[in-house]
Amino acid sequence: MAHELDNSKGFYAFAARGGAASAWHGHGQSILPTDSVADITRKAGLDWSVKRAPVVYHVDGIAHSFDNQSVLYRDDTARSLGIVSDNRYNIVQPREIMEFFADFLSDQKLSMETAGAVRGGSIVWCMAKLGPEYGFIMPGNDKVDSYVRLQTSFDGSRATDLVATTVRQVCANTMRMANADADANGFKVKHSSVFDSKALAKSFGLMGERHRITSEQWNELARQKITDREALDFFAELLDLTVSEGKVLTKKDQDVASTKSVNNLKSIIASYRNAPGAQLLSAAGTAYGLLNAVTHYVDHVATVRDTERDGANAARFASSQLGSGDALKQKAMRALTERYALAA
Repeated sequence: MAHELDNSKGFYAFAARGGAASAWHGHGQSILPTDSVADITRKAGLDWSVKRAPVVYHVDGIAHSFDNQSVLYRDDTARSLGIVSDNRYNIVQPREIMEFFADFLSDQKLSMETAGAVRGGSIVWCMAKLGPEYGFIMPGNDKVDSYVRLQTSFDGSRATDLVATTVRQVCANTMRMANADADANGFKVKHSSVFDSKALAKSFGLMGERHRITSEQWNELARQKITDREALDFFAELLDLTVSEGKVLTKKDQDVASTKSVNNLKSIIASYRNAPGAQLLSAAGTAYGLLNAVTHYVDHVATVRDTERDGANAARFASSQLGSGDALKQKAMRALTERYALAA
């Protein structure tokens, strides 16, 4: 169950304004206007701490230690989260993330929108909606809201960083904003460094620049008209496939693609043609429509693993925000940026 919402405390580690009804995966607790940071932390299932322990293994009944390595684990369930270097890994506790973000949002006159954990607590995050000045209105009154998400991991998969994301209103598709040279401006705090809240706060000043670049990129994509054949080739390339003489082939060795690969390609094409918002002026027959087809497919359609207990929506949520689905969205955006020579 590697990609599911965390369920370690007997409920789903997800809290949102509007509760489960506002989340597309249908799980979670409600964040109320009167909730304190401690209330939201508890509702999001983040009221636990990360501890260290030596890495020990047994051979023929004899215990051995793995020098300079330690395992991180939760103090409430003892669940292991990851193995890290003793000397180089600095822990940022879930409560620290929540408290910093809440204080920071209060200074910005913003409020926490969602918070939670996935992969048994290996990745935690909290998110806020930005003001209307950070919204997008694409051609055809296609509205997009902007958010900022603070996240960290305990399995070595990511640094502590502030991520700007967007949600397209008509279909709840999510996509990151441009990074705007964030790495060079304190956007991320690696776990080999001490958590620096000032650096993360400073990175918020880049939101305006990220918004400007993203707006320019997306509007340029909306101006780029494409044919159905170009759309087919783009989606096939994205999935490492080719289409020749009516056959879908693997890109690597030209063997006929698997049924799963063909179905994935058909699903993205269906999103391009028929998903909510596909017929708006911004998306119909445009490169922006290609991007939104991929985001709709990842967020709402894609087949995902680890669905037995929580259902496909919960697993798809984790994948689309923090896993392989998010990686596919980023791959699509990079391909479009290169194809149309967009400013990065």
